[in-house]
Amino acid sequence: MSFRRDSVFPVVTFHPATLLFAWGALVTFMQPLGPKGLAWIAILVLPIAVLFARRRTVLLIRRSRWLFLSIALLFVLATPGQRLPGVLGDIGVARDGILLAAEHILRLLLLLASLATLHERLGTTGMMAGMHWLLAPIAHWRTLRERIVVRLMLVLDHVEGAKAANWREWLNQDQHGPDHLTLVVGTARVVDWVTMALLGLLVFWVGTRG
Repeated sequence: MSFRRDSVFPVVTFHPATLLFAWGALVTFMQPLGPKGLAWIAILVLPIAVLFARRRTVLLIRRSRWLFLSIALLFVLATPGQRLPGVLGDIGVARDGILLAAEHILRLLLLLASLATLHERLGTTGMMAGMHWLLAPIAHWRTLRERIVVRLMLVLDHVEGAKAANWREWLNQDQHGPDHLTLVVGTARVVDWVTMALLGLLVFWVGTRG
């Protein structure tokens, strides 16, 4: 795997690492939010995802449907509280469980929609370049940095183009990738460093509040 440096990314204003870091900050910021806060973020994120990354958003949601179902069943059936009247109450469904399930499903939906939008903006190459830049602290650990980036590329490639109908077909697929990759690694500018510093402070503030 080879890398060459380039100071210009024609598609994005910020370095891909900055946008990846911003996505991570958004995910961190969403964790302590309740339904009202998540609803405000949904008003901003979901229309953007539908307008600019509809196909990727729908694909990610469809690939995560069993995760959505698992979250719903876990919180609906395992959360104590005031049971609903009728048959639902008889099987253990509580109002608090429905509310918690809806909150966590919305949080996961926002995570996937924002990730799909970021992927649409950067492309797989940009995602790899951003991850490679963010993993600079482990650059001296032999090939660990490059291996993580390549695995990210393989995951994104599978999500984008896999046609297996079920998990058995997916396991039986040949897992082959390209023998050689050339990745354009851009140089972060002052605006990137300042933005990441501000986002880092925001993440720290959210962490201290939690």
